[in-house]
Amino acid sequence: MKKLFLFLVLGFVISTNAQNFKPYKVKSGKIVYEKLRYSTVSGYKWENGNETGYSKQVPYVAKQVVYYWDEFGDIAFEEIYQVSKFGGELLSEKVKIAERLWIDEHRYYYNFEENKVSDDPYHLRIKCKEHFQYYQIKDSWIETLYIGTEKSGTKEILGKQADYYKIDKFQDLYAWKGLVLKDESFSTRGSNGPRFNIERAKNAVEIDTVSKVSDTLFNPIWLKREKFYTSLDENKIVELLDGRQEVLEQADHINGIRIQKNDILLFVTSKLTIGKMQVLEIDKDNKLIVKYSLYSYNNVIDWGNPFRIKNNAVVNIDSPYVKDVAAEELDFQWSVTNKAILFPQNAVSLFLLKPSRTNNLKLKLYVRN
Repeated sequence: MKKLFLFLVLGFVISTNAQNFKPYKVKSGKIVYEKLRYSTVSGYKWENGNETGYSKQVPYVAKQVVYYWDEFGDIAFEEIYQVSKFGGELLSEKVKIAERLWIDEHRYYYNFEENKVSDDPYHLRIKCKEHFQYYQIKDSWIETLYIGTEKSGTKEILGKQADYYKIDKFQDLYAWKGLVLKDESFSTRGSNGPRFNIERAKNAVEIDTVSKVSDTLFNPIWLKREKFYTSLDENKIVELLDGRQEVLEQADHINGIRIQKNDILLFVTSKLTIGKMQVLEIDKDNKLIVKYSLYSYNNVIDWGNPFRIKNNAVVNIDSPYVKDVAAEELDFQWSVTNKAILFPQNAVSLFLLKPSRTNNLKLKLYVRN
């Protein structure tokens, strides 16, 4: 009985600890990285009276990454900036191109240019959970992810003694308390040949483990917006259209409705199909770029991401790629003059979901009078 009790306790501890990923030995902090690319410079030089050719790899800073973590790495967030063009020409100022969030078993990525969120599995965390006992024994996510790899030296980086790992012939890592301070990738002479040139690197240039990391970083507005949009299935849309007029603004058939980036719109098409769309962008050519979903019996029957509507165009959202459409089947007209206006056509109902223009992106609870 005592053995059974100990076994159950051990099982509970393992199950509980399996939820605690905690890959770092430092609770929270911030690291600034420079991502280097290498361009090949070739030319000729005189040496001992002879002209000889040469070729060398010249590094340049392509991107800057600002990485934050908390709860010993259970949650992490990073901002990615473009610093220079391909080849090394510096931009006049850095441009934020993406953000990434690691939380639970998700790795979310937000592309600023496309206004698009992707959700991929957090493979590192998943693998450490799958091999939890090995992870506990090794006490290293690097040695768990790359089974068979062991540290083989140290190097001082930013005043920290970083452990050196030769992952394989293509990659080297230097990590301090689980935090990567240098990541180098190499080309090789053929698939089985020796290392040739370094191709890219990610180097820490600043580390701060003292300043407090803001909790708001780990709940970015783009993720709240994505979850809000995803939560709107057919049943929820019908519920809003039928009884929550206070959260909706209906588009007039004559004046249309003025829209802007990130607006969420609900609609009923000329064929009485329930749908939703989000404005991703209005581009420099006044083209409307949206994502949309159409529903039937609470199942998605059609979707587009992205879907583009030219200025002054009309569209049948039920059959968006059919060219010959009867006038009575048209759903929307998009027009930009002084204002960006979407006009419902025929008997189409079109509504702006007003909370989509707020920062909390939540529907207030309905209170019956």
